[in-house]
Amino acid sequence: MSIRRYDYLIIGSGIAGLFFALKVGAKGARVAIVTKKSKAESNTNYAQGGIAAVTTSDDSVESHVRDTLKAGAGLCKEDVVRVIVSEGPARIRELMKLGMKFTEHALPGGSGSELDLGMEGGHSKRR
Repeated sequence: MSIRRYDYLIIGSGIAGLFFALKVGAKGARVAIVTKKSKAESNTNYAQGGIAAVTTSDDSVESHVRDTLKAGAGLCKEDVVRVIVSEGPARIRELMKLGMKFTEHALPGGSGSELDLGMEGGHSKRR
C-alpha cells in the first residue's frame, strides 16, 4: 500500500469545496477530493435557493448584512456575515469566469439577459 500526501483533503464535491480546491491548487497546494458518489454528484446540484449576493444597483452590502442578521435570529456573527456578504459579488463574477452557469432571464425588448434573482426567505431584496 502506498502513502499519498496532500496539503488539503476536501470531503465532498460541492461548489464550496471545489472552489477552494481551485484556489489553493493554483498556488501549488496538493489537494485530494473525496466524494461518496460520482464527482458530479453533490448537494450543490439540488440547491433550489441559489446563491444570495448583491448583484444589482438597487441593493447594497449593508441591506444584505441586515437581512442576514435578522434572518439568523441572533445566531450569526456580524463580522463573519459582513466579510462573506462583501465578498459575494466578486466570487459570483469569478465563478462565472470559470464557466459556472446561473439561471438567467431575457431583458425586455430582447436586449440581452440578466441573472434570474430569487427572493430568499428573510431578505428584503431579490438576490
